[in-house]
Amino acid sequence: MARVVHYHHPQAENFSLKYSSASSADLVARQLDLDGATKLIGYPFTTPVYVLYESETEIENAADIDIDKEWLRDRITELPRSVQVVAFRLVELLEAAVDVQEADEFHLYKEFEPQKIQQALNHVSWDAPLPEVAGDVMSNLILRHSLPNANHRTGIAMLQFCIESVDPDFDMPRTHLDDETWQEWVDPYIVESKRLITVRRNNVRFKRLAELGVDGVERKDGIRIQLAEFDLDMHWREALTTYATQHEAHCRAFARATLQRADRDALLSRTGPTKREFIDYLEAGLVERDFKNLF
Repeated sequence: MARVVHYHHPQAENFSLKYSSASSADLVARQLDLDGATKLIGYPFTTPVYVLYESETEIENAADIDIDKEWLRDRITELPRSVQVVAFRLVELLEAAVDVQEADEFHLYKEFEPQKIQQALNHVSWDAPLPEVAGDVMSNLILRHSLPNANHRTGIAMLQFCIESVDPDFDMPRTHLDDETWQEWVDPYIVESKRLITVRRNNVRFKRLAELGVDGVERKDGIRIQLAEFDLDMHWREALTTYATQHEAHCRAFARATLQRADRDALLSRTGPTKREFIDYLEAGLVERDFKNLF
């Protein structure tokens, strides 16, 4: 039988795996060094494994907050124009995603961090072939995780806008939640993306689990990570770079597959937008766009 532990606490999804040990006493001692709230689970494998979960944030329902435009302006006023434009569009996309899914069912896990958008834009290979630019935009927005939720859905929307900035007539495959054909095609890309970013942030923790005889880790959304499939034996800084590179390659492949699925093979060899062209399109090319149609 596979020995699998939860990455998020099964009764409190804002608690994530922090430490593991063969001794519960060891983790009880570690609890004293943590600032956030903690929960401890013992897994009754043949050789028991204990996991300590920590939370530094409270879960909020989207219905309980309102991202006021003046509040947003105050948060981004000192940031470059490019970051301001992307921040406004990301918030609009988040609000649309909330509307589609219903606010009381949409959880927010962290604060909005618009400063991370600049990091994302700085890591895009602008003016490269279109699939590379679009994939990099998607990948780096997901990796920096600036929104309190919906980073994958908004990342895919930004990939679409990047393609549209080169060809405004591009027609993205429908992404509505009830579009089963889209879901069956896109879900494997999202699942693999979540695996990569989870391993990227946790290789040292996962290496320890493997040493304790654990086979896999399961995220709150049912995504299972088989530890033997990943190289965990590296410094955490090296893992950040290694798995970011793999994630970018994965999102570039998604961009190519998107163009092929839309029967736009001619765009595969087109040069992608410059940073300024992309930002100009986000600012002027999406006026009065109903973003709910993207979800």
